[in-house]
Amino acid sequence: MGSKRLNIGFFSCMYHQINGLSHALRSISNAMAERGHKVHIFCPGLHEYESTPHKNIYFHSLPGLKLKNGTGFQLSVPIHRYFNNNYDFLDICHNHTHYTVGAIGIITAKKFGIPIIGTHSSPFHYYSAQYIPIIGSVLVHSKFLWQFERWILDIYDFVHVPTRSKKNLLLSYKFREPIIYMSNGIPDFYYREIKENGIKEKYSLENKRILLYVSRLSPEKHTIKVIKCFKNINKRIPDAQLVIVGSDGPLTSHVKNIVKKEKYKDKVSYLGTVPYEDILKLYHAADLSCLWSWVEAEGLVLLEAMAQGTPNVGANACGIEDVILHGKTGYLANNLKQFEKYVIELLQNEDLRLRFGKNAKDRALSYRISEIAKTWESLYRFTIEDFHKYKSNSIPRMKRVELLKQFVKKIPNCNF
Repeated sequence: MGSKRLNIGFFSCMYHQINGLSHALRSISNAMAERGHKVHIFCPGLHEYESTPHKNIYFHSLPGLKLKNGTGFQLSVPIHRYFNNNYDFLDICHNHTHYTVGAIGIITAKKFGIPIIGTHSSPFHYYSAQYIPIIGSVLVHSKFLWQFERWILDIYDFVHVPTRSKKNLLLSYKFREPIIYMSNGIPDFYYREIKENGIKEKYSLENKRILLYVSRLSPEKHTIKVIKCFKNINKRIPDAQLVIVGSDGPLTSHVKNIVKKEKYKDKVSYLGTVPYEDILKLYHAADLSCLWSWVEAEGLVLLEAMAQGTPNVGANACGIEDVILHGKTGYLANNLKQFEKYVIELLQNEDLRLRFGKNAKDRALSYRISEIAKTWESLYRFTIEDFHKYKSNSIPRMKRVELLKQFVKKIPNCNF
């Protein structure tokens, strides 16, 4: 394949927020820019984003309206860009969200004959009630969102999801191939060697055994359930401390109130949003990391902990089940009773915890974003130079599916 530097268009409703989708988009944007490609970000609210982007990253800020405090989500319907679209300099479009802003990617691809790929992280069916008041609550009880997403994803040359279980979920809802699965990856930053870091002293966690929960405070993360069940863990292991790190969400006020209660205040620490340097140090200092969610696309926070040699306990659910190797890098729990049991077991058995941690660190090496970016480059070039013509020439779907399947077999990190 050629060495031409690509102009890649990323279309999303989220870039600068603190959540998994935004974090993954920033990571791949920076990694592709590091490889010399020009990355164009089309997203609302970028003019408010303070970070200085890489010299190869170009911001195309769109107007947006924050519908609900605490989510960071901005609804953007840039109709003027639907009709006045001059993005013919792009070599490929890649949608990371499929509504409103994603329509610009679809229109651009169709108007200029450009390939388009779609990454599907989380079904909007699960989140619409949080992001869109009233209307979202109605939509979540209908089949409309699933049907609409099936229609959108069918437009793409192919669909990308982060994990095999996520692909299986889409197939169970009758989404059509071709769908590839490949981790979103984590920045190489998380693999840094950490020695004495002073992080326990900074957050008053000296002499504590830390169960770390890094997550946005939204209902699907079940943070309050984890706090309540941690009481039982603390009874068995009095020096255990649940440390919660995460950006604001719909549950922020509830979490702040509950950790102030007498029965929790010495057992649970809520740190809120902390600098990335501190997150890295907390991953290293933690004895265990956890995630209790049933709707994850992947669970990047688990990978970040693994990169520092910290084992995980998580819900045996979509996304998480692909990250944690049960009995090797941590445990998958079917319910909160099992969750308690596994956390207690690992905190009481230091040899087992250390062995799981070593396994976790070894496994995490394959998730470096610098390596994932190389695979994306191969996929982009294949799509631009070869694969897209099959769809534009109306080659039967099954033949296109087989062609992509055979190509994916030749490249690392990616699966069909």
